[in-house]
Amino acid sequence: SQNVCAVKTIDEVTPALGYQYAKNFGITTLEDSDKVESIALGGLTNGVYNYQLCGAFATIANGGVYNTPTLYTKILDHDGNVLIDNTPQTHTVLKDTTAWLITSAMKDVMTQGTGVAANISNMPVAGKSGTTTKNRDSLFAGFSPYYTCVVWGGYDDNSPLKSTRYTKNVWKAVMQRVNEGLEYRDFEKPEGIETATVCKKSGKLAVAGICDCDPRGNQVYTEYFASGTVPTEICDHHVRATICTASMKIANEFCPEETKQTNIYIIGGSANSGDGPYL
Repeated sequence: SQNVCAVKTIDEVTPALGYQYAKNFGITTLEDSDKVESIALGGLTNGVYNYQLCGAFATIANGGVYNTPTLYTKILDHDGNVLIDNTPQTHTVLKDTTAWLITSAMKDVMTQGTGVAANISNMPVAGKSGTTTKNRDSLFAGFSPYYTCVVWGGYDDNSPLKSTRYTKNVWKAVMQRVNEGLEYRDFEKPEGIETATVCKKSGKLAVAGICDCDPRGNQVYTEYFASGTVPTEICDHHVRATICTASMKIANEFCPEETKQTNIYIIGGSANSGDGPYL
């Protein structure tokens, strides 16, 4: 839920492409003025219909294939003739590997992120919380391998909410019930997904004995990647160095052994960030 990451991403892929993806996901309320960075944060001129947002999340759950949300499939006359055929329109928005990676990330939201309060006990789920400025709107959107559900809450007069937790409570209550009695299964991982051991700080391949010896704790973890996107570069954010405790500079041959100290340090961090003490 760090907005900076979303804005940096939309800046890299361009707002125009993000806008097109939103349209492909079935959002019809968009204006040309929405082709700006704030689209990554849900900053839309006209907002979004809840059922369309549900259709967008269902696309991720459906392996990247979008189906038009429908309230009915067809209307027949008394003789059984079809008067209106409302068969859903279908198209592919995302690669199945991309959809699965997004799902994997949103599963973490339910177990260690902003969606913990919405997590259910009888089925794996993936989801995302959302709030607007001053908590005027509260959203929770997510899915199980069987169902997608989006809950919105807010006042008609757009007054700030005292709490945004209740949308998660509603989502949990609904999803717990509709998934009862269904066969337990996880989200199916498609072909083309690989794993790699990477460094949390650099996002590059971890170096044993260095990245796992960060003074703040082990920075090595296993991440999923689509085939062809696995990092090939080695972590360049950590370095093992021997310093002289008298000068606090790199030790040389003139430094007494008792003043030499070998530790893991950070390269390329900011002095004003959490990396500061370890640069």
